[in-house]
Formats: sequence, C-alpha cells, structure tokens
Amino acid sequence: MAEQGLQAVIWDLDGVIIDSAQAHFRAWQRLAHEEGWTLSEEDFRATFGMRNDRIIPLLWGEMPPERVRALSERKEAYFREILRQNPTGLALPGALELLEALHEAGIAQALASSTPPENIALISELLGLQRYLQALISGETVERGKPAPDIFLKAAATLQVPPAACLVIEDAVAGIEAAHAAGMRCLAVATTREPEALREADLVVRSLTEVNVERLRALVPAS
Repeated sequence: MAEQGLQAVIWDLDGVIIDSAQAHFRAWQRLAHEEGWTLSEEDFRATFGMRNDRIIPLLWGEMPPERVRALSERKEAYFREILRQNPTGLALPGALELLEALHEAGIAQALASSTPPENIALISELLGLQRYLQALISGETVERGKPAPDIFLKAAATLQVPPAACLVIEDAVAGIEAAHAAGMRCLAVATTREPEALREADLVVRSLTEVNVERLRALVPAS
C-alpha cells in the first residue's frame, strides 16, 4: 500500500530546477532601464515567481493589457537571450539527480511553472528535461496564476493522478499556497528565500541534495 501514496511529483522551474534569478533580474532591469523606470532587488525578490501580467502592474502601475503583454514579451526575449549566452551552471544542485531518481522509480513527473512556454521549451532543451517529464504546463495556459491552484490541478489532470497523490516542489510562498489549495503536499527549497519564509510547506530544505525518493514518499503517505 505504501507505494500507492506518492504517484506524481510536480515541479516548479525557477529556483527549483534552475538558478535563473540573476538572469530574470538582469532582463527586468534592462526592460526597466529602457522604459525609464526603476527596479530594486527588493521589489524583484518580492514578485519573483508571479506571472508577468501581475508583476508589471504591481511594480509600475495599471496599464492596458496589450501594453502589459508587449512589455512581458520583451522581458522574456531578453531572458532567453541571457540564457543562450551563458547556459552553464543553470541546473541547481541535486535537481537533475532527483529527476532521474524519480524517473527510475516510475513516479510520474510534470513541470508546472509561471514561466512562458518559450522559456520552458528553451530550458527543457538546454537541460534535456523531456526525458524525465510527462507534462509541461505553463502558467499562461490557466486562467489564474499562483497562489490559485489551477496550474497544479491541470498538471495532475494531465498526468491522470489524484491531487492527494501528488507532491509539489516549490521555492515560493505563492507556490506553497497553490499546492495546498490544490490538496497536495509541498516540499519547499530555500534557494531564493529564507527557510523561515517557507515554513507553511510540509518540508523545507536548503538544497535538493538533502532529499531522495524515499524521503519524498514519506511526505505523501498512503491513505
């Protein structure tokens, strides 16, 4: 019965599988500079992990949806340019090893990220993520972003796994809230925030090197 507990792991991308914070910050800074706006690192950290259509109005005020969309597309193009120029060291410690171990254990895996589809495709190509994942879900394909549970529920439905049998791996408070709202357990990795800020998760670690398949199974016991 124990093996019927954990059936799927749903991964966030930024700050969980990849260390992309600096690349995102540089891309946002370039956009802000070109527009004559300011962007502090504090503001960046506070909004990291949200969808762009939420970040832009929060930082720089309300504006027409078409303008938000155009700004978002420019920022993401800058981000992809930065990644292509320097793809080395992209994966965070333990991430690819855990993806491989879960794959070997026969546990289904999906990516569910606020990241636009073009970014997911590029990062998947750079790291070879396709061989581990059965689903790639972008936040742009659901109505509500995190902390709403939509993206994780869509991932579970795509994998055909009940939410209660899923474990989410996240690095953001909004992601933890979304996982719990979806009825899923959550492992938080303190890569972009202090562990104390992530205390609502079911387990908090500083690095994925601290966990293995058995430790993840223990977080989702069979009912």
